[in-house]
Amino acid sequence: MKTPNVITIAEFCTYHKIPESFILDLEAQELVTVRRDFEQPCIPITDIQTVEKLIRFHFEMDINIEGIHAISNLLDKMERLQSEVQSLQNKLAFYENK
Repeated sequence: MKTPNVITIAEFCTYHKIPESFILDLEAQELVTVRRDFEQPCIPITDIQTVEKLIRFHFEMDINIEGIHAISNLLDKMERLQSEVQSLQNKLAFYENK
């Protein structure tokens, strides 16, 4: 039985032609969230895009799990900093137009 907001790891890995152990390694590094719905490990649909990006890092760019972890942390930090810069620019524009 499936729930509409998750996909089983087995289905996902079959589709992408990757070993299930790769997803479990990503989970061990806390790079993805794996849920246990109906006794089967599943990936939330909202995380699919992230997992596919990590698959490309590993299988297309030959980056190991530790490297993927470092890259993910740097990308997350960069996104936070970009958001902070945007917020500060908005505040500056508000005060300049007063």
